[in-house]
Amino acid sequence: MCVDTANRAEIRVSIQDRRAPDRAAGHLAVGVLIDGDQVLVPNPSKQLLDPHADLEVVIFPASLEERLPVEVAPVWKWRRFALTDQAPVAVIASLGRTSGYSSQVGRADSAALAKAIEGAGGDLWEALRRLDIVAGDIHVVDDDLLRRAGELEQAQREPRRAEHRFGSMRELTGGFCILFCFCQPHGPR
Repeated sequence: MCVDTANRAEIRVSIQDRRAPDRAAGHLAVGVLIDGDQVLVPNPSKQLLDPHADLEVVIFPASLEERLPVEVAPVWKWRRFALTDQAPVAVIASLGRTSGYSSQVGRADSAALAKAIEGAGGDLWEALRRLDIVAGDIHVVDDDLLRRAGELEQAQREPRRAEHRFGSMRELTGGFCILFCFCQPHGPR
């Protein structure tokens, strides 16, 4: 399934330890959104391969624009990709829900990708960059960016509030009924 989504933005993907006190402390690895509900993690660390790790994926705009959401997605399945006698080259996280962001990868030819991985000594990040499948700085996620993403995430969790004042009860219910289907008549007049 290839999902095309509405939010086209430069994003970052952080694989997080859910038990950590904040986003900077919880960061374990950088991933790449490769489909609406799939995240590729090149060159995974041992922490990511621990079957008892309590992990989640945080997807956020690199620009940290307030209008673009910070998404926190549970992972329902991890897939390891390795040669028989070696450590995994990648893991893919299948997310528990589809991201609202567009994927971050270009097209890849599997034979060219295999050759590039071998040429990079097994380094999948390097192979992806060499083939221009990912942007050159997509793997850069520093503590300051993670801290600010965590702050934006907290701010976005706060409900927005609006106050509506009217001169009469009839105007109030008229304004109220524009929003709710149970009112008759419904909608603007």
